[in-house]
Amino acid sequence: MQKKLALLTLHGMGETLPKYYVEIHDIIKQAVGNSTWNRIAFQPLYYQDILQGSQAEIFDRMRDQIDWMKLRKFLLYGFSDAASLEYRKDAPGSPYAETQKRILKAMDSVFEEVGRTAAPVVIVAQSLGCQVISSYIWDAQHPKPSSGVWSAPLGDGVAAGSVQDQFRRMQSVQRLYTTGCNIPIFVAGHKNIVAIKRPNPAFKWHNFFDEDDVLGWPLRPLSPSYEQLVEDIPVNAGGGLLGTIVKSWNPFSHEQYWRDSEVIDHLARTIKALV
Repeated sequence: MQKKLALLTLHGMGETLPKYYVEIHDIIKQAVGNSTWNRIAFQPLYYQDILQGSQAEIFDRMRDQIDWMKLRKFLLYGFSDAASLEYRKDAPGSPYAETQKRILKAMDSVFEEVGRTAAPVVIVAQSLGCQVISSYIWDAQHPKPSSGVWSAPLGDGVAAGSVQDQFRRMQSVQRLYTTGCNIPIFVAGHKNIVAIKRPNPAFKWHNFFDEDDVLGWPLRPLSPSYEQLVEDIPVNAGGGLLGTIVKSWNPFSHEQYWRDSEVIDHLARTIKALV
């Protein structure tokens, strides 16, 4: 069956397994039904292994001298992810560049699955993944970015302005879902804060945040361009009475968005409409 839509996921910060996507894959598949799911080219993006080896080594050196192991590990891996991706990002082979190469490869893969057409793309990004995909789109929209895969000619035979070039530059993205987004942490120190440009007239950016999640933020207050582009949607990540008691009031709500019924229902309705 011909794939009609590309669905990409990006994980967030912290220690993450390659099959991080299995739960949300199954949840969305059930929500949209088999007939719709069979027309979706699903592509999970994974970049944690670019950073994780060094992080594990550092953590092992310190574990005998620390307490609160799970929280410390989350913070070490998480903030190390963020810092490492931004540190010397214009250097050849930087984590920033290597992560963008994976996004480019994923876009080329789903481009084949959708029949080499400008099929609609839906992206679901969590936590640090929101900054990762925003940076990729930003760089792809600018003629001479200072870093990342678009900072130099790729030399892979894909003609500039071709359908594939436009697709891999995210011009077919119609929905961007961000959950637990921490873009404000990266840009708050700048006086001039500018969002990505709208890739196409149909593009919508839905940002879900929990007010108790200290790592997830609304985006509209950042600047006029974000206010015009983004719809901020407050949710109670974790859901239900037990979830509220155990998770929604503390930082671990940051990991609950992809289980939240409001997020999944919104995403499922969008997918059905686009397919």
